[in-house]
Amino acid sequence: MDGLKGWWRTRTVREQRLLLAGGGLAAVVLAWLLIVRPLDSALAEQKARHDRAVIALAQVEARAEAIDAVRASGGDRPSGRIADLVTAEAVRTGFTVTDTDPVGTNGVRVAIAAVRPQTFFAWVADLETRLGLTVAQLTARPNSDETLSVEVVFTGGA
Repeated sequence: MDGLKGWWRTRTVREQRLLLAGGGLAAVVLAWLLIVRPLDSALAEQKARHDRAVIALAQVEARAEAIDAVRASGGDRPSGRIADLVTAEAVRTGFTVTDTDPVGTNGVRVAIAAVRPQTFFAWVADLETRLGLTVAQLTARPNSDETLSVEVVFTGGA
């Protein structure tokens, strides 16, 4: 510290003022880079997450209203066994069903080895809306690629 004080004293007043101004500017730039910019980025990301959550909530509420409307009106449900309906819908969507088992008197367990998450959950929402089915149980495991291995139990419906 003594060496620094000695060095400082050997500077002229003009040099000392220039060094103080440079240090002040460096402090402002560092504060901007290390505090303001990261906080601004974090705030923008949180706002974007909030916006996505609001949109997702609106979509879920719309689907819930559609499901309630179908259930209240009885809907245009196809007739037949629930296992046959779900299997036919899975094949129509392009899924390869590996196993189906009846569950109780009005349910079916469906196993699919590989399915993309977005497609699968859209399919489930469609079955809930169109056929009035209810998901009683859902198990999803990630595969080594970007797909899921799923087992879902549907109840209700036709």
